[in-house]
Amino acid sequence: MKKLERIILVDDDPFTNLYNEIILKQNNASENIIPFQKGKEAIEYLETKIDKVDLILLDINMPIMNGWQFLEHYQKLDEKKRATILVVMLTSSVNIADQKKAEKLQLVKKFINKPLNEEGVNEII
Repeated sequence: MKKLERIILVDDDPFTNLYNEIILKQNNASENIIPFQKGKEAIEYLETKIDKVDLILLDINMPIMNGWQFLEHYQKLDEKKRATILVVMLTSSVNIADQKKAEKLQLVKKFINKPLNEEGVNEII
């Protein structure tokens, strides 16, 4: 499996971020995993950092800025910054409307239900 340069986790639950980080590292996905509990902080990071980001694992149900609102702000980022980033919805939402909405968005490459597992990591990578 190809190792990614940098992965961003966006989930308001710190335990979920920790679990996802462990699963990603166990599967040798990346050594550079940056968790955010707030979508706004992740957007600010993406706006100001020049570090290459390969993957964003994004939750839908979060307070203040949910996953859909995150994508609205993300879409406004410089296209060059977004060009190499794969966005995957990693969510506990079982709402079929969420899945259909994600499938319609070109920004979202995959919709996966939690919890992340080895099969999910291999599918993403």
